[in-house]
Amino acid sequence: MKSKVVKINDLFINEENPRDEPQENEAAAVKILFKKGSEQKLLNLMKSIAQYGFEISERIIVVEHEAPNKYLVMDGNRRITCIKLLNNPDFLPLDIDKRESLIKRINKIKKDFDYTPIASVDCVVYDIPAEEDQMKRTIQNKHIGQNKGVGRLQWDYKAQNRFTNNDYKIYLVNYLDNLLKVERSLSTMERIFGDPDLRSHLGIVIDKKIPEIILESAESEKKILYILQLLKDKKITVSDVYYKVDRENFYQTYFIDSEEWKNSNPDESSDPEVLTPENIDESSNEPRTKSSEVTEETAAAKEHGSKEELTPTDSNEMKEEQGSVSGPGANGPENAKDNSRSEEELQEEDVATINASTQSQPDPQDNIKQQKPENISFLFQGIIYKGNHPGIKRALFELHRTRVSTYTLSATYLTRTLLECTLQEYLIKNNLFSLWRNPAKDPSLTDLLNYCVTNGTFQGINQNYQRTINMAHAKKDHDELNSVTHGKYNLPSTDALWDIERRWRIIMKYMVENLNNNP
Repeated sequence: MKSKVVKINDLFINEENPRDEPQENEAAAVKILFKKGSEQKLLNLMKSIAQYGFEISERIIVVEHEAPNKYLVMDGNRRITCIKLLNNPDFLPLDIDKRESLIKRINKIKKDFDYTPIASVDCVVYDIPAEEDQMKRTIQNKHIGQNKGVGRLQWDYKAQNRFTNNDYKIYLVNYLDNLLKVERSLSTMERIFGDPDLRSHLGIVIDKKIPEIILESAESEKKILYILQLLKDKKITVSDVYYKVDRENFYQTYFIDSEEWKNSNPDESSDPEVLTPENIDESSNEPRTKSSEVTEETAAAKEHGSKEELTPTDSNEMKEEQGSVSGPGANGPENAKDNSRSEEELQEEDVATINASTQSQPDPQDNIKQQKPENISFLFQGIIYKGNHPGIKRALFELHRTRVSTYTLSATYLTRTLLECTLQEYLIKNNLFSLWRNPAKDPSLTDLLNYCVTNGTFQGINQNYQRTINMAHAKKDHDELNSVTHGKYNLPSTDALWDIERRWRIIMKYMVENLNNNP
């Protein structure tokens, strides 16, 4: 790992950005960043960069790319995309929707903030594969949540308000807590209190400058308490009051069509405590209660309302657009791996890395929000062969170090070699190849699949393995691989390779483990 100032034009957007499905090239990777719901966020990030400059407290994470002094962005793709577009709006993909409109908006941002092109940025360059473990851990700690304190601790709404010194919001937090403490109620109550018509219906007057909330009558307090109780009982969420029409329907439903609010008597002590990250003992196995966390998530799916509406601050977006106060990693650098080690050691180290970062299968009864499984970066990653067959051994070793999107032809040759060698070796070692009628001929992958389908070779071992073989034959995996390796005129397909990998992964793991135990 080393620090380096890299020219913007020498940085390439990652077509395998974990935010989305893998893309076929850089233009497609840029295009998908503008997917529905993300366009305005990117434009907001451009505004921030144009106005304040590139946030230097958090460097871009990169690895060496195809040519010398060229780098692939592993973390920071949105920021680099925004800088590239500000530097040159024509960088926008030609086939993107509303391209001319987007270019006009980008040019307006440049003009409004008198943008000066950014020529280079500070980066951290990781040596792959030697430092891949360290790089993944650094990126993981930034993006997958608190991770029991190892990752970044998310600021709650109160912490955000304390940081921004918003006196009114701090006052509102304390005011509502004194009435009835309800976790994660602020975004909902802000929308209610921010609507002048709803304030009039509820009988409240707000002075943000002092700050102060004045209630016109005891009935006003009863209404607010009833709303808090609805939130606490999870009968309403922020989506019920997100737009003005939602708030009108909300008041009609709960305060005009029904008189239940008049007879309500909220009692905080009678309800079970709402668990929060602050009051959970991390060493305990007690599950976290589902609170009204769905409120903000549900609301995020809606488009922004009118300008007069109060909108809660999204701390994740603030973190990405303005940079983070913390450094890039939680655990600090480690010594680089020794490149002189054997292939077997490096292979075993690969799988140890994967196993260390992979979460166990979650309990279906556990209410804790589970993390997404780690993306697989290389074909058949985590499958380790310990035998001496050179085809299997070398194919797996190189596949674990070959980026499919960059070296698709190489990955195609290696995949075909791996499938053919592993399947033939497995059949021979387990005495399952006795029905082969042409012993003088070395069977191809096509021959092997035809043999296994015709003879139902895996049927007595595992019915699902036989189904996998049948499916691979029906999908013509052999033809897909052969059309590239022997056809000479067909281009390899990244998507086809990943489809084959997903189809074969489980049976491949079984066969390799069988060969490891049956030398």
